[in-house]
Amino acid sequence: MHRSVLQVFKSVIFLTILIGSLGLINQILMPKYIMKNSTWPTTSSYHQFYEMEKDSVDVLFFGSSVAVNAFSPQEIYNQYGIRSYNLGSEQQSIFLSYFWLKEALRSQTPQVVILDTRFLFELHPENPINTVESLTRKCLDPMKWSSVKCEAVSDLCRIDETQSELSYYFTNIRFHTRWTGLTEYDMVRKEVQYSELKGFGPIETYGPESYNTYTPSGDTKVRTDTHEVMQVYLDKTVELCRDKGIALVLVSLPGNRMQDGIHNTLTAYAEEKGIDYYNLCESENYHAIGAVLPRESVFDHENIWGARKMSDYIGNMLQNVYQVAAVQDEQYEHTKAFYEHIIQNCELPHITDINEYLQAIRDERYTIFIAVRDEASAGLTDPVKENLMALGLSEDLTGKYRWSYSAVISPEHGVTEMLTENEPARLSGSIRDRKTYYMVTSCGSLAGTSSSINIDGTEYCKNARGLNFVIYDNDLMKVVDRVAFDTCNTCGAVR
Repeated sequence: MHRSVLQVFKSVIFLTILIGSLGLINQILMPKYIMKNSTWPTTSSYHQFYEMEKDSVDVLFFGSSVAVNAFSPQEIYNQYGIRSYNLGSEQQSIFLSYFWLKEALRSQTPQVVILDTRFLFELHPENPINTVESLTRKCLDPMKWSSVKCEAVSDLCRIDETQSELSYYFTNIRFHTRWTGLTEYDMVRKEVQYSELKGFGPIETYGPESYNTYTPSGDTKVRTDTHEVMQVYLDKTVELCRDKGIALVLVSLPGNRMQDGIHNTLTAYAEEKGIDYYNLCESENYHAIGAVLPRESVFDHENIWGARKMSDYIGNMLQNVYQVAAVQDEQYEHTKAFYEHIIQNCELPHITDINEYLQAIRDERYTIFIAVRDEASAGLTDPVKENLMALGLSEDLTGKYRWSYSAVISPEHGVTEMLTENEPARLSGSIRDRKTYYMVTSCGSLAGTSSSINIDGTEYCKNARGLNFVIYDNDLMKVVDRVAFDTCNTCGAVR
């Protein structure tokens, strides 16, 4: 008897270790999508959603990448006090939106759900659920296991017979080859969990100079067929929202392919189901957003300035049409500073005045790398020298014609500088507690013909005449800007 109990005990221990090991392996091998490596960082976005307090989100956004870039919950909160969360993802089809809505309803009771309609129509005819497999996994893999995820995986593999249910339960089956390409953020869980943007994905590039809005021709009979499977799950979404007393709002975002057939199909469906549909491609609605191109781009994948305009438009609608009340919430209050920092990061690549730039990078979240190439002293003005000193630099380049100069400014190690006349000025070391390594080499023209700022094996230096800057964001674990200013002459920016 004693022997048999011991055998059972050993078996339990073995199974516990085996299951724990498989769970850890699955977690490590699963791809991580964070702001360091993705414009649509579902790993961190979905993790943050699970950290939200129960029943603390009043509005939910769903849809594809265009929705991720369009709706900024922090902006909506800052302007209207409305608590929202963006659960969109890259190529998120209606099928995936439906299951993420079901998952969200396990912890939240939203008043309004806003759904991007882009993937209601056929975009990937080669795929039964209208989305490529890799992006289906990018959306589904971060979802916690529950009856909802089990149902999603079951439906997915029933509809798409090329996919394996077992590979969703044991993701190492799908991602076992990633062993050779694992990175820091695969191994250190806390580094990939952060996200303070509540699902929003910022883009910094400016948009086109113009956008041709959609104007209905007046032909209300033409229709465009929806994707058969997407239609089934849109109907399920409508029914789920009705059962829960949630106002469902369909939107078509500027840049979505738009013509009479699509507009008429969506308008007729919304009328039939008694829900609202906003075609923001339509001239009147588009102009009501008030965005000015190219800086405030609300076209296709909206940039951060366009998203602010779009979010203001949506926030006003939520407040005045759907009567969503303002609520002061610490979950949104404490992320205001991070959001402002992200806006600042997006502004950096567009600053061409050296003094404005030097003031903008005076931020403890940054590590600043500087390397002179050729000559950097002749064009220095007193304001530029004062702004350089305000960064903590002490070496004076005045009169150091064609000298080499390197500097690193980090919150961790302070300021390190090297100034030499006839040979390269080299600095090497690490930041982030020896997780990120760098080598900076400056060559004034008396010492060579090129300069370098190498971080973790990647060259970032513009290698142009004057002061070359590379700005590394320690929180985001990535370079957020690189630029050179020709301080030999006019201090013009080279980007």
